[in-house]
Amino acid sequence: MTVCIAATSAKKKAVVVASDRMLSAHFLHLEFDHLNAKIDILGDSCVGLSAGDALPIGELFGAAYGVSTQLQNPQIGQIAERIKEAYIDLRKRRVEEQYFRPRGITIDEFYQNGLIRQFPTEVAMSLDDMVRRANFGVELIVAGVDGNGAHIFGIADPGIAASYDRVGYHAIGSGMSHALLGLVSANQHWANNINQTVFNVYCAKRQAEAAPGVGDAIDMRIVTRDGCRPLDEPQLSTLEETRKKVFEPQLAQTHELISQLSFEETQADVQDAAAQ
Repeated sequence: MTVCIAATSAKKKAVVVASDRMLSAHFLHLEFDHLNAKIDILGDSCVGLSAGDALPIGELFGAAYGVSTQLQNPQIGQIAERIKEAYIDLRKRRVEEQYFRPRGITIDEFYQNGLIRQFPTEVAMSLDDMVRRANFGVELIVAGVDGNGAHIFGIADPGIAASYDRVGYHAIGSGMSHALLGLVSANQHWANNINQTVFNVYCAKRQAEAAPGVGDAIDMRIVTRDGCRPLDEPQLSTLEETRKKVFEPQLAQTHELISQLSFEETQADVQDAAAQ
């Protein structure tokens, strides 16, 4: 339950990312604002954002460090692919611990060693269905800039990675729909300059706060080939002031125009209708 947003900018020379600080832990059935930012540094010019169960995130994003430190100029796609592989492995491990270990077998024994054919058909089908329906409960964004420009990848259950480079933005978490609607309404595009993109992403995050489970806190980063730059509190305050200056007059004007519409029944209209 959260929102994480990424949008490419400056003709794909930068990525702007934002998130709240809401964390969830499945074993506690608890949500809370954490003191640390949810934007993980995965390399010199690459970040990761996460939604859902917070506990596996360290291991998942930790898988990226081998790529980012061992390769001289790692591609964002290479980092995303390594995290996707870790996602698949960790999801498989959790499914095995939940459904197979209590039965004294492993998932490989069930599928690869033929136990699926030795179990009663109903039991085998039930186990296979549980594996297929198992929800890992984690969504990820991997975003950054490499020699080929800015990139955004989404990774989701059951271990599927997708590129959002053509769209130019992506969002995850319970506030995803609200955030995406905000970006669409703002005509966000990868050709927009950084100022416009930062403002659009900020407004999209604020709009996402209407969704359940999205916290009020906000962290933002601008990622370029030169590194990852966080926005500080004065800069965030300036963005909020700008948002109010842009939208509050629009709302006031909208309410004024709506009040002038002629759909309300007047007392005279009621009396004329009664007389007829």
